[in-house]
Amino acid sequence: MPRKENGFGKTNSFEFKPFKDLGRVDKGKGKGAAGLYPSNRQYGSSVNRSVIEKWNLDSDWVKWRKGYEYYNRAAWYQLEDYDELSQEYEQSRIKSVLYQGTPNEVDVEFTGYKFATKNADSNNHYVVKRTCTSEPDLGEIIQVKNDPLEYPNNKAAREIWCKGSPGADARLLLRMVGERITDGETEASLTYVLDNEDKPALYVGKSFNELTNIKVIIPINSILLNENVTIDNYTDLVGQVAYIPNFYVEKPIEQIENVNWIDGIDYFGIELTDTNKGASVSVLDAQSETFPPSLYDIKTLPELFRSEECTYLINGTYIYQKDLYQRFFGRQYLTSDVVKERIEAASYSIMPFTILGVGIVEGNLEMTAVPAITTVELYSPLGDSGTLIFTDYSFTKSRLGTEEEPWLYIDTDVDPWMDEVFSSGNPLRPATLYSCSCPNYSHAILSSPQQSEEDGERKINRQRRYPLPTVLGQGDFNALGKNQAAGKLESWESREHRMSYKICKHAIAAMFIENKQVIEPSQYPTVEARISFEEKLKKEMDEVGAKFEASYKRGGITTLEVIFALAQGLNLDDVELAYVILNSNF
Repeated sequence: MPRKENGFGKTNSFEFKPFKDLGRVDKGKGKGAAGLYPSNRQYGSSVNRSVIEKWNLDSDWVKWRKGYEYYNRAAWYQLEDYDELSQEYEQSRIKSVLYQGTPNEVDVEFTGYKFATKNADSNNHYVVKRTCTSEPDLGEIIQVKNDPLEYPNNKAAREIWCKGSPGADARLLLRMVGERITDGETEASLTYVLDNEDKPALYVGKSFNELTNIKVIIPINSILLNENVTIDNYTDLVGQVAYIPNFYVEKPIEQIENVNWIDGIDYFGIELTDTNKGASVSVLDAQSETFPPSLYDIKTLPELFRSEECTYLINGTYIYQKDLYQRFFGRQYLTSDVVKERIEAASYSIMPFTILGVGIVEGNLEMTAVPAITTVELYSPLGDSGTLIFTDYSFTKSRLGTEEEPWLYIDTDVDPWMDEVFSSGNPLRPATLYSCSCPNYSHAILSSPQQSEEDGERKINRQRRYPLPTVLGQGDFNALGKNQAAGKLESWESREHRMSYKICKHAIAAMFIENKQVIEPSQYPTVEARISFEEKLKKEMDEVGAKFEASYKRGGITTLEVIFALAQGLNLDDVELAYVILNSNF
């Protein structure tokens, strides 16, 4: 037994050893970026912001203020093409088609602007303006259910239900979920289409487990070669693009060759097999094109050969997420049998596909497509008057000014529960849309594979170089399409954001450029955040010159940003968007 220190030995033997590496422990760390950061920041952790921090971050006023400054400082360029005949530059125009292949196509034209940035591979973000050059007759709004006392459930769901009188092209509305719809004064995002019993008129399913397989069979004696085209070996067609002009197929459900209904806890689904005979098919030379064929008016691409006597087969498994539709059925549990009784028709699209394999079988040319994730839509009858549901946070109203050269004034602070909406009596039509490739607008990040920044001193984050699915990314069902493009594209866009009025500083600036004044939003950030914001804005605008210098050097390195902006302007779903990104020669 120790004889010193009262028999217990030295008292400091019970002390903790000093943490020399921590430095001072009586002084906290300085305030960093907004948010509460976990000590363990490995994969699986996330940043949680306070209510005030999130309010500041989501403030539309910040986007408006930056966009207005970009417009005033002329920190933008219009996309232009050089006309060799007039030897002058003209505004770039791309003609395309909304809902290509459907009976009710809508002709559109794209123009655009570019803004310098350091957060993209080409050092540019692009804003693309979509203008409809044809006007489909979608019908008129005859009743707006915006009394919060009479419709408390709709208000809780943040939805405005509108009864409509269908027009000649009303069936097109079934393909326009997520689209901006306008009557010339009021504009909002369409989120659901219901039948006359207020049940979903549309169910959207995606490939699951078994990807969609397509086989095209062409009698060799029916092949019509284009002028100056010779094919010595049909295997040379591998890698080319096959296009079926009537690629949108809508049939009564009983006319589809085989539909096997399946059911699960969170999903119901179908196993589909179908054959179509006597179709037209073209094989296109698209390998030299920069843009994928789905972004062009497909008829403008060079044709190698065609046939009017092809047969094509399609098969795949498709699932439908129950929680998107369950609430419309109340206490009745949604199963495949419940949906099956309501469905009268189904549709699928044979997108222009890359040829994977070619063979000659009994005098027929057989072409196999690269297996892909696709969608199958199921429809119930609309009836005499359907219901259109718009999100209440997506409404805007516009009015023309009285100036000599009038501006169009756009009010984004519209409360449809108090303000008069869809009251013009004009027919509905797709709205003019400004889409942008920046993350703030799209809630997505595109690949920027450069290893280091312009000065070569700082490495670029791996997630920016090859974006992969993240913890707070899209759920399994929503990501079924975009996960195909992992490494080139990663999205965290929620359904709520997709159904909102999407804006960013670049889109705001583009509107100002075209004499469209977005009225200053009322969602101001806090005073402290505004003071900090003004300092950051001044620094950002001071760097514009350097950003444009870098954008000149790298502007032609990739067209991915342009393609992404165009794809959003065409209202492509997740599956089609992934197809566009993967099939672009950028």
